[in-house]
Amino acid sequence: MRGQRLVAFRPFTLEQEAFDLPDTPPPGHVLAETICTLISTGTELANYTGITVDRRAMGDDWHAMPYRPGYSYVGVVRAVGSGVAGIMVGDRVCGHGPHASVALLEARNVAVVPESVTDVQAAFVTLLIITMNAVRLAKIELGDRVAAVGLGLIGNLALQQAHVCGGMPVVGTDLLAARRTYAEQVGLTALDPTAADFAARIGTLADDGRFDVVFEATGSPSGVSPALHLAARHARVVALGSTRGIVEQFDLYGDVHVPGVTIIGAHLMTHPAEPNFANRWTMQANRAVALRLLADHRVDVDALVSHHEPAERAPDLFALLAERRSEAMGCILDWRT
Repeated sequence: MRGQRLVAFRPFTLEQEAFDLPDTPPPGHVLAETICTLISTGTELANYTGITVDRRAMGDDWHAMPYRPGYSYVGVVRAVGSGVAGIMVGDRVCGHGPHASVALLEARNVAVVPESVTDVQAAFVTLLIITMNAVRLAKIELGDRVAAVGLGLIGNLALQQAHVCGGMPVVGTDLLAARRTYAEQVGLTALDPTAADFAARIGTLADDGRFDVVFEATGSPSGVSPALHLAARHARVVALGSTRGIVEQFDLYGDVHVPGVTIIGAHLMTHPAEPNFANRWTMQANRAVALRLLADHRVDVDALVSHHEPAERAPDLFALLAERRSEAMGCILDWRT
């Protein structure tokens, strides 16, 4: 099967290239025709702009190792490899997959989408399991005060799930007014950290203005200190945004040691490979829960979609996200047009 996929051979550029896949998938895989994909405004933008460690080391010529983005995928299965159970030809599936018109997917990395979940909603499932993993690691209990620094897709979804877990209140901060508006549209409290009344407002929401759980979701080194400054004694601060760069003015003694703060790393890859006595929530298990949350309307992703465009407009959308981030939120690429 022949298809088209996105590829970058240098920073800040993106194009489509033709490629071929076998008509018969190998064992443990399925071959799918893509419906839509969701652009990651964190990891994918960091690679696209060349700020990750490995991309920066390559300079401006990536031909030796091109960057092919994508991990939030929805498609229809066209062929099933041996050893795959629970997935049939014609099923809609979502999960980890590339920005491409066709894809060879590991069956363990996708799930069948129920009829009650739309294509666009299913495209958010990978982001939902990233934030779900962080929420689980934070061990949020009923009544915990929860905050997020950064209200992009990741911060927004983490707070929505914290609310489902019983967080009271759940509060987000962001410098961008547009992101605060998106947060308010899904029922979250959103504050401008530069506002003159910020300290008074956050103090009212959380008594002393401190929180039991704080998600750092900006992906910027400058977001770490504000997250620590919102943490109460013995709080859990979750490193959820994929921060690139050195955190300056980091006061380990004053911000972590004295208040007894626990810092938790919550990268996607901190999911357990297999369920165990300490953590049974694998990617597969969280993916199933994410679909149930969407089907039951317990999280709102529809309100987070700012752009739904044909895949051929991918270069324009990546450029928009990189250069004028405030003008976009959730960007869906439609591969059927």
